[in-house]
Amino acid sequence: MKKINLKTRLGLLLSLALLTLLLGCEASPIPVAANHDAHLQLKVQASEHWRDIASEVAERVLKAINDRPDLNGRPIFIASPNNRPFTVAFYNLLRSELVSRGLQVSYSKEPGGINLEYTVQTVHFDSGRRSDSTPLIGIDDKNRYNSPSNNEIIVNARLFHLNRFVVHCSAIRYINDDDWPLYMDPQVADPLAESSRNIRVTNR
Repeated sequence: MKKINLKTRLGLLLSLALLTLLLGCEASPIPVAANHDAHLQLKVQASEHWRDIASEVAERVLKAINDRPDLNGRPIFIASPNNRPFTVAFYNLLRSELVSRGLQVSYSKEPGGINLEYTVQTVHFDSGRRSDSTPLIGIDDKNRYNSPSNNEIIVNARLFHLNRFVVHCSAIRYINDDDWPLYMDPQVADPLAESSRNIRVTNR
């Protein structure tokens, strides 16, 4: 039986390793890009729609308080992140929605109270993310109010007590492209600041 010298043996092992690597790559291709299934996303058209978001948050807060006997009756202090039209209106709408549900809302912080904060992110998508051939639900030549826009908002609300989250929820809406100044705070210098933020997303 002919012996295989060390050099030949190393060459065979290297070839086997390369073959295994190639076969592994063939068996594990990268994921193929695919579109999400169609979803409905609400579009803000009026201040009443801001009330709808405040109502959503208030319902989450009410349920959380009812599930926590230790928090029943504790005052809730709401902090507003800035003075943009949406955040100011949302601050008052949220207070009204909480009070109307019988919850205690304080004018200023009180010992043992619960803190409720919210932030607003405005997200600008590049116009190339959808083509003109994309079908739009509820659109005709005379009414384009239901069409998707390139701007969206994400309202994040968090209720916390003793450094622990009680509620953390988010609401996502389309907004009219010309309305984004109602939501974005142009004075924010720190992109990571806990305040309204403008995020631009492009397809490049």
